[in-house]
Amino acid sequence: MIGSGPAGATAALLLSKTGVKVTLLEAGVPRAARGLTARIAGVTVVRLHRPMLPRTGDLKITGDPATLLYEDIAPGGLTNHWSCAVPRFSHDDFLDGQRAGEEFTWPIGYDDLAPWYDRVEPWLCISGARAGVPQLPAGKVSDARTLGPMWQQIAAAAQTDGQAVVPVPYVYGLRTTITLSGTVFNSFVRLVKPAMGHSNLSVRFGMRVTRLEWSGVSRRVEAVIARDATTGVDHRIPCRAVVLAAGSVNSTKLLLQSTSADFPEGLGNTEGVLGRYLHDHPLGKLIVDVEEPLAFQPAAYVTRQALAHTTPLYAASCLQWSGVYTLARSIIQGHVGRLNSSGFSLFGTMAPSTENYVALDHATRSADGTPGLVLNIRFPPESEVALAAARDRLVSLLDRARLRPRVRLWVLDQVGNAIHYAGCCRMHASPRYGMLDAWSRLHAVRNVVVADSAAFTTGSEKNPVLTAMALSARASQKLADDLRAGNI
Repeated sequence: MIGSGPAGATAALLLSKTGVKVTLLEAGVPRAARGLTARIAGVTVVRLHRPMLPRTGDLKITGDPATLLYEDIAPGGLTNHWSCAVPRFSHDDFLDGQRAGEEFTWPIGYDDLAPWYDRVEPWLCISGARAGVPQLPAGKVSDARTLGPMWQQIAAAAQTDGQAVVPVPYVYGLRTTITLSGTVFNSFVRLVKPAMGHSNLSVRFGMRVTRLEWSGVSRRVEAVIARDATTGVDHRIPCRAVVLAAGSVNSTKLLLQSTSADFPEGLGNTEGVLGRYLHDHPLGKLIVDVEEPLAFQPAAYVTRQALAHTTPLYAASCLQWSGVYTLARSIIQGHVGRLNSSGFSLFGTMAPSTENYVALDHATRSADGTPGLVLNIRFPPESEVALAAARDRLVSLLDRARLRPRVRLWVLDQVGNAIHYAGCCRMHASPRYGMLDAWSRLHAVRNVVVADSAAFTTGSEKNPVLTAMALSARASQKLADDLRAGNI
């Protein structure tokens, strides 16, 4: 098991509980994830964590020159910084690719994944709506929340446009809790650490995996090669199977590095698609002033439009800002939980393309001695159009509620700022368009699972973490079944 982010932690927990012996290899060390988060009734009052920095040094940007790649080499990965929003993908998020053509068609649908959403959501203590809407199915909510009267009026107006307005589903969104990490939900702290005493799960820290060792005789990966970050010594760790969850970019980089006579272009890369179809969340930031104070507790989520109203693979949703600073401003201004200005993050989509990719840079070296990284990605112009249209619809909804909105700020973030890269080792029924089958397993290497968002065939307008966890759980259960049956 490689990586302890949400997808990796999910796989480690599920596999070990089903009786499979798991060795979790984590590149970071425990002290790197130290922090403190204290929340009262879902409001963060203390948050101490180290800064999140973009990757430099071994990174070569060849697309949009402003592209960023954030990562955190620490137990839990980017959940040391995560905002904790957990919307499910909807039926339409899977069907959207299908209407765009074979190249973008998922090998699974919402109904295949729904039981696995149900499986992982109770681990997250989610607050949100108990009833689903067409573009946002209801999850297994631990704490129910509803929007105030003004938002309900806005929701009625949105319904006529094929949209819905619901509370943002948040992890631990109503709980009072103290967490020894940089966020209320660090996947290592919340999922892996409590299970470390289990006889089936062991964790090795400071292990930077550099290669998966393929055997042309047995036609399988037989071992993982990892470098100890402290000693610089390489270790060969035999395995029956590998679950790769190092993050979309790093999982892909590792496969590209794992070359052999059978796979000279990277492990399982029979059709040249490994690293291709990289995508991200185009992200717009909006601040709107309104004449009557607008509630932000709970924060509102304005869904994308229905498929009939959008161009295939282009849509956007709006997520209202909240938090302790917003709450403090409302208290100072004399109307707790409401403000005369409201901020929103607008998350858009982009059609995956072979022109957006991750590749190796053999001219530079990473800290672990492996080749450097090339990141080539640009947002297509259609994404900006979809974001602008979502902005205008939101402003129109506020206007129809007689709030007389005035846009104070509208900016488009640079590529990578959403920290939602996905898709460069994607699922597809055909190896021509994807590296993985419907169970997140390499088409050409049957004992390797890619469990993180690299597996996404297309991107939704929603935060990818929950869906990555559900895909990981589904793939891990299938792997456990095959290991027990002797199929691997």
